[in-house]
Parts: sequence; C-alpha cells; structure tokens
Amino acid sequence: MIMYADLIDTLNDLVRVNNDRAAGYDTAVRQTKDAGLQHIFQSMADQSREYAFELNRQIRDLGGEEERDTSLGGDLYRTWMDLKADFTSSDNSILSSCEYGEDVALRVYNMALSNDIEIPQPVLDLITRQQGELKLSHDRIKKHRELNKAIK
Repeated sequence: MIMYADLIDTLNDLVRVNNDRAAGYDTAVRQTKDAGLQHIFQSMADQSREYAFELNRQIRDLGGEEERDTSLGGDLYRTWMDLKADFTSSDNSILSSCEYGEDVALRVYNMALSNDIEIPQPVLDLITRQQGELKLSHDRIKKHRELNKAIK
C-alpha cells in the first residue's frame, strides 16, 4: 500500500497528538483536587483514546501499522507540566496548560487537512469530525479557564 504512505504518516501524526492529549489530561487529573475538573479532564482523555482507536483502525485498513507512541514534544511538555505543578498547584495553571495542549492538537489537525495528500472521503469525514469535536473541547477548556480566573 505504498500509495497511502503519506496518508498513513499523517494519520500516525494524528494518533500521536491524541496519545499526547490523553496523557496530558491524565496528568491534569492527578494535579487538580477539583472533582468537576477531574471529570472533564478524564472525559477528554477518554475522547482522545477513542480518536486514536478510530485513526488506528484506518491505518490498519490502509495497510499500515498501528501507532502507539506519544511524541517527544508531548513527553517534554508533560514533564514541564509536572514541574510547573510542583511550584504552583492552581487550577488556572492546569487549565492554561490544557488549553495549550488543545491548541497544539488543533494545529496538527489543521495541518493534516491542509496538506496536499489525497484523503479518501471516509477518512476525511473522520478527521473533520474529530477536528470539530476537538474545537468544542478547546472552547470548553478555555471557558473553564476564564471562569476560574475570574473567580480567583
């Protein structure tokens, strides 16, 4: 399936960003004491695990191997989140970190949709749906960060 090598690489990038996102939210769950935020963070981690599963299914269907890893950048960012949490345990700081992670995920999806590779319609529909839902998640995190900041 050489003809799909670029598409498989793109889908692998999307899986990695979702693996990063899930791991980032798992970190955020551990860092906050707020049960409401823990629930939101857990649901977003689960969302990314589902997205990675859906994308990996497409990769397999195209003849590629499933992506299981996170990115080096994501690993470094989570380490920074942990260090930051050691010095400040505010939910606003955690929410800011999560919003940044959402920005990164959306950028990767935007790049996937704007590159010049041929994407079969079912795969395009999947990526577009996930991107739209990620935008809603981003806006939800941003709203919580703004509310948290206004309250504090």
